[in-house]
Amino acid sequence: MSVTVVLHPTRDVVNIAVVMRAMQNFGLTRLRLVAPHEFTPYRIEGIAHKSQSLVRNAEIFDDLDSALADLNHVVGMTARGRAAKRNMQRPRDAATDIRALAEVGRVGILFGPEDKGLTNAELDRCDRIVTIPTSPDNPSLNLAQAATVMLYEYFLSGEVPAFKSPRRDASPATREMLEELYRDVEIALERIEFFKSRTNVGIMRTVRELMHRATPDDRETALLRAMSREVVNFLNRKGISAP
Repeated sequence: MSVTVVLHPTRDVVNIAVVMRAMQNFGLTRLRLVAPHEFTPYRIEGIAHKSQSLVRNAEIFDDLDSALADLNHVVGMTARGRAAKRNMQRPRDAATDIRALAEVGRVGILFGPEDKGLTNAELDRCDRIVTIPTSPDNPSLNLAQAATVMLYEYFLSGEVPAFKSPRRDASPATREMLEELYRDVEIALERIEFFKSRTNVGIMRTVRELMHRATPDDRETALLRAMSREVVNFLNRKGISAP
């Protein structure tokens, strides 16, 4: 898998650091910088923690053509539409294509300078152009935002790690356990005179409906039973008799 992030030319070292952080988050390791205005490793490492490897392996080029020379496919990121709608995509669609192309060749994702982005001449060097949709009132993203969005979409196009399973698995509650819960809840509500101006049947039916939607497991059901029973125990300890 060969995907290279190319920054041309970056004015603010903070943006380089944030892009490196996004690369770390989303599994990319190749970075090329075209004539950066500043490249200060200790500042970058202070912003993007544990980025020493990316800083050490970052390639610096004097001009854009040199940075793109050995790439087979270049994706240009821009906020501006072009009259020629050649291979224009949104990040999600482009991400899938980038991943497929990277299986057989070298792909570069090219970002322009912070103040004006890529020029038309620079976009002419790109095989496809990707634009991130935004509100028409604030259409422009800064470099760090654009890179994070594009690299996130690229990451999602692959095999995303599943959520960790719960530390303790529990079985679904049985019908017997749920009926015991309803009984304990009703007793607790009676002891605090919750049904004083309400009907037991209607309230308990609502409690049942809530439990049907929640589908509690046996541990959760046991906890709710313990809470209900403790209400009764507390009242007994305080000498508050049943109504």
